[in-house]
Amino acid sequence: MVVAGADTPQQFADGSTTVDAQQQKAEEQGKHPAEVPGTLSRANASDEAEVAGPALQLNRYDIEGGVWQGSILYLTKAGMHSPVLQLQTPDGRLENIQPILLTEMYSWSCWRFNIAVKVQQQQQEVFYTINVDPFNHRYSFFVAGLMQTWHWGFHSCNGLSADGDHAKWGGPYEFVLWRDVLSQHAKAPLHAMVGGGDQIYNDEVFSGKHVQEWLHSGRKGLSSYHWTDAMAEEATYFYFTHYRQHWCSRHFADALACIPQVMMWDDHDIFDGWGSYPHALLTCSVFQGLFKIARQMYLLFQQQTTVERAAGDNGMWGPLSEDDPTHLKAWSLLRMFGPTTCLVAPDSRAERTKKEIISEGTYNHMFKLLHKLPSSCRHVVVLLTVPIVFPALPGQEKVWRLLDNAKVGHIMSKTGLGQKITDNFGEAKLLDDIIDHWDAGQHHGERHNLIARLQNLAKTKNVRVSFVGGDVHVAGVGRLYTQPKVHRLRHDHRFMPQIVSSAIVNAPPPQTFMNLLHKTNRSDVVMKPQTREKMVRIFKGRFTGDKLLAQRNWCEVREVAATADQLAQLQDDSSILITGDTPGCLIYSLRIEESDPGKRAPHGAMPLMVQYDTVVPGLVPSKSGARPRGRSMALRVSCLRSRVQESDEL
Repeated sequence: MVVAGADTPQQFADGSTTVDAQQQKAEEQGKHPAEVPGTLSRANASDEAEVAGPALQLNRYDIEGGVWQGSILYLTKAGMHSPVLQLQTPDGRLENIQPILLTEMYSWSCWRFNIAVKVQQQQQEVFYTINVDPFNHRYSFFVAGLMQTWHWGFHSCNGLSADGDHAKWGGPYEFVLWRDVLSQHAKAPLHAMVGGGDQIYNDEVFSGKHVQEWLHSGRKGLSSYHWTDAMAEEATYFYFTHYRQHWCSRHFADALACIPQVMMWDDHDIFDGWGSYPHALLTCSVFQGLFKIARQMYLLFQQQTTVERAAGDNGMWGPLSEDDPTHLKAWSLLRMFGPTTCLVAPDSRAERTKKEIISEGTYNHMFKLLHKLPSSCRHVVVLLTVPIVFPALPGQEKVWRLLDNAKVGHIMSKTGLGQKITDNFGEAKLLDDIIDHWDAGQHHGERHNLIARLQNLAKTKNVRVSFVGGDVHVAGVGRLYTQPKVHRLRHDHRFMPQIVSSAIVNAPPPQTFMNLLHKTNRSDVVMKPQTREKMVRIFKGRFTGDKLLAQRNWCEVREVAATADQLAQLQDDSSILITGDTPGCLIYSLRIEESDPGKRAPHGAMPLMVQYDTVVPGLVPSKSGARPRGRSMALRVSCLRSRVQESDEL
């Protein structure tokens, strides 16, 4: 929770404070939040503010050494004294931590604090303050105990598209579902929050004067136009200012201060569709210039580092850059969430082309790390920003037979599948949108190889592989599995669930697009002869029968603790059914917005949430061998309506 220092605000059940109420009151009176003493998030978003942050990040969890390592990003106006972070140790001592200056630009100094916390037997709350904070706030976050399973979350699409209905969906910096994140954090602390791509929407970089001149240079001019200093200045100012304001958005900023983040970028963090454009466009001077600036700001705000420091600061990996072999070309990461769960996030944007999503070198290094995981690891969660299990998107000809051209353009502009390609670059090819996905014909071989290597990992390391992904602005659950079905999915090393969670902020797609997805949604063979894929019906009530839900959402993840004896019992007795209490399971809870934002009062109540749980068992080898057929109970779904009263307002 965010806690003030000298003047501690009142704490509400959802994690909000009287500071939030002061912000709302100021806005109702027509005042800027920065005018009210003690305000948090959006005071920092204004140009008059002197500080921005803090933003907390998880960098490493050392199982053998029992050390949690993270960092904090904090911005101050140039000319202010260097900030000092004061960390309260478990024994009550105060430790002063000096910052590292990452960069200075536009009268702002960007600082990184490296922090290390000794992990205790039990969960601990770690308090910190920053001495230049004008409001003397005292912040805190939670570190799980040594053998404690982690409680964490996943989100994607954390912003509105340029043409989004800001009035309906809460405005550019009013992120209401983050209130639900803070509410769940207040009930049971989240040890990490994973951003699965599109943490920010930077598509409006094309609105700048100088970039617009390039856009209007004609089809041939797009690839031959020279990148200029004026373009670079314009784009740098846009990316930096947009990030700074976005990171100070109401509720999101509060979460950044108290929940350690792990982030991986997708196309909108650069600009829409990056990597899926024609080669001549992707490699042209202007595109490459924009990418380098987007990369700089991604590393600064989402990884709290620089191009020069990235590998050493956060342990990221990737192939070396051709321009400078001392720098990385891509920035993949692996994080242990306690001793039993590993999150791996290969960078699927930096190296992407029409023909390849991730390079062979990146894959090889990833699997080298995964095969060295400690024996205590039971779950490997693979973050692929675009879901690898999802209804096949039909080719251009099929789409045009289903819908007329104008309607197709409207539909695609309302989804996370590429809204600017046709508008900006004259590429009137839906195929450019479609090839962003793993099911595109160009990527079939790469998709099959990745799945096969993950199946081998699951079998040899005895781990359950799950996928999390976003991008598509819907919620759903899919799975890969052995065909014919294994009697119990917990014995099937090919069983790999896909959790699709998107978007936490952006608007859902129109029903016409959902109808299109439902037409292409089917069970299908992935790899002959034994691997199939399908989407799973998990939704109940008025959504019964739907496999995908077009409503805003995020995903909460819990792991059920397990002893060696309990795991042995699961192996010995195949009659045991999987439930939400089964030892060793990961429980993915899709928390889906129920209320229509258009019907909420201004600065409205907590959003009503509906929760759907997917229980994923660990991989348990069968003593008797895998038996085909039989109905699986591995996916157990519950629908829980949050008990939130409409009168609960900030």
